[in-house]
Amino acid sequence: MKNLPLLLLFTLLTMSFAQDLTQMPNAPSFPNGPQPGVELGADHEKKPAKDAPADSEAGLGLSQPSYKARFGSRDKFGYYLSETYLNASLVTAPAFHAGIRTANPPGKGATRYPLEWRQGAEGFGRNYGDAFAQRLSFHTARFASGALIHEDPRYIPSGSHNMLARSVHALTFTLVGRSDSGHAMPAISNFIGAAVAGFVGNAYLPAGFNNATHAGQRATLQFGMAAAGNLFREFAPQMPRPVRTLVQLIAR
Repeated sequence: MKNLPLLLLFTLLTMSFAQDLTQMPNAPSFPNGPQPGVELGADHEKKPAKDAPADSEAGLGLSQPSYKARFGSRDKFGYYLSETYLNASLVTAPAFHAGIRTANPPGKGATRYPLEWRQGAEGFGRNYGDAFAQRLSFHTARFASGALIHEDPRYIPSGSHNMLARSVHALTFTLVGRSDSGHAMPAISNFIGAAVAGFVGNAYLPAGFNNATHAGQRATLQFGMAAAGNLFREFAPQMPRPVRTLVQLIAR
């Protein structure tokens, strides 16, 4: 993937910036933690957050335990199930992406998608399966790799009120995550998840689109979607509820 060396370089350059975030006196809470009904691991410290968000945010599933609360293996598995399967976007997000791909198939002329991939119910079904496989591959690879290297999958919102600073924080968090102990570390699980999601299509996509070049392009796009997801998590509490719900259904 041509862009991977640049992304890795930028990761190293932003490590010092991200390290400062972990040393804030009052670390903000995560907007993506264990969902209601998911049993917490035995090692999860059930300590109330000092600066609890408003009730309106709590009802959105955005209020989470304080950062000091350890996120154990069972918590990570519950988070994976919630993000991947236990929400309506399991069906709606791949359908949205498949609709776009069917309406605007990649390639031109002789290199265009085959007819069976771009017309009618068959074309939509093929593209839906591709979008579903990419989504499942990204979340599964991200969960598995994060569990192995002890990387915390939760997002930490910015403590700033400046929109630009919050945006930079969200994008940086795509490259630099946190370990289980709370220290800054390269977000390796994002890179692995994006790579797996990009290359999984080589097993079934039509000829001309099942090579390393196209896989790298798909991986780069998936990584960009992960960055967009962090931006959404950062600003979701301030979004109107209909807008927030729509984004969750088509892009989660």
